Amino acid sequence: MKIWLYLLIRIEQKSKGFTLLELLIASVMTFFVVSGVGFAIVIMTKDNITSQVSGDLVFNTTRAADFITDEIRQATFISTNSADIPTSTVSCAMASGEQFVIGLAIASSQVNVVYYTKTPPGSPWLGPSSIYRCGPPLNASGQLDLTPANRTKSILVDSITTNATARNETCASGTTKFPASPSAGFFLCVNNSNPNLVELRLTSRSDKLASDGLGAGRNSASSGNYRVVATAFTRAASGVATLNGSGTCTGVTVAVDGRPAINFSSGMSLVANSSSAFVFSPGVWVKTGNTYTGTGGSLACTITASF
Repeated sequence: MKIWLYLLIRIEQKSKGFTLLELLIASVMTFFVVSGVGFAIVIMTKDNITSQVSGDLVFNTTRAADFITDEIRQATFISTNSADIPTSTVSCAMASGEQFVIGLAIASSQVNVVYYTKTPPGSPWLGPSSIYRCGPPLNASGQLDLTPANRTKSILVDSITTNATARNETCASGTTKFPASPSAGFFLCVNNSNPNLVELRLTSRSDKLASDGLGAGRNSASSGNYRVVATAFTRAASGVATLNGSGTCTGVTVAVDGRPAINFSSGMSLVANSSSAFVFSPGVWVKTGNTYTGTGGSLACTITASF
């Protein structure tokens, strides 16, 4: 500091020129000052970018988990069986590269919302994996458009990790992991005594944060990862009934517990238990145990419900 002041005094006095030694000292000091300021700017810029990336990752992951748990709470039934996905309308059946995670029956007697994981198609979506949703879209008022033909497949959130640490997490005692071998960091821990109660686990990843050796928050499982764990349960603890028909069942519909009627097909699954009220139409139906026999016109149909 004294040398720096000395140089300033010499400038003011202008009594004589600088010596070579003085110029060298001034140059070295100026280099260190400029380098220090530049380094500080680089660090601050890097920190700002990291903070923005981390904030975006946390926000998107948390929002996706909130959306899924909210739909679970609206459902009457949770399915971990891809066979429950109806194909009679717009299909949500799994294709190559897609892994089924959870099916939901929302305002329906059948599964009509499906969540699954798949590699995203590319920009602007980020990998390595994404969570997709197939089901009724939201209309302008924020309500589900339950028209079957309007089912859509879309990405809910990207940047889902495929890291083995996240995929291989174990579930607590009394619960079952589904899928048993997830392809990405999105799976369920299903309560063994109440299959409508699940723990949702979702882990996202930022390559930017990983390259910086940073995590996205205190829930980070490893560098660059952000992990969300949420518990959700359906609004009604219902069972599942499988309806198998024999005879002439063409044109038969079934309504359960006052829900809208849907077309019957042999082997179909729907939300019901042994105390549920089944209403078949058309014709006159007689119930014997869990077997329903219909007569009237050309109808000669027998339907058995298995719970």
